[in-house]
Amino acid sequence: MMGKIKFTSKTIDIGIVTTNGELLLNFYENILGFDKEIEIPFPGLGAVNKLNYGSGYIKILVLENEPSNENPVGDFSTSNGIRYLTINLSNLDEVINVCSKNNINIINAGTTIRPGVVVGLIEDPDGNLIELMQAD
Repeated sequence: MMGKIKFTSKTIDIGIVTTNGELLLNFYENILGFDKEIEIPFPGLGAVNKLNYGSGYIKILVLENEPSNENPVGDFSTSNGIRYLTINLSNLDEVINVCSKNNINIINAGTTIRPGVVVGLIEDPDGNLIELMQAD
């Protein structure tokens, strides 16, 4: 028997766990321009900051204590599992420029991967990969 999700939303939210809350929130809010909708405290764990993009969220859980493990950082071939998130946009050059001015690690400022599609690759302050995809 095959299961099928009965979706109640057209998006899948992304969760990022960090102990580097101030830097990470600054990056997503002030450099990339996401809007913080709410901060939800979870006593003994930390606080989830819901950053809105369209009808979805990037949820940044800022832990109260250091985690017992760390996610490996690096390019696509560093390890298996979820390695990156993709943001579709129409102003790649502008975003890369803002990242450059804010000392964000730019792995690739823009490469044409197929006709009409240019992709840039950056890292957030925790080393999470973000693919910035611009299609004509």
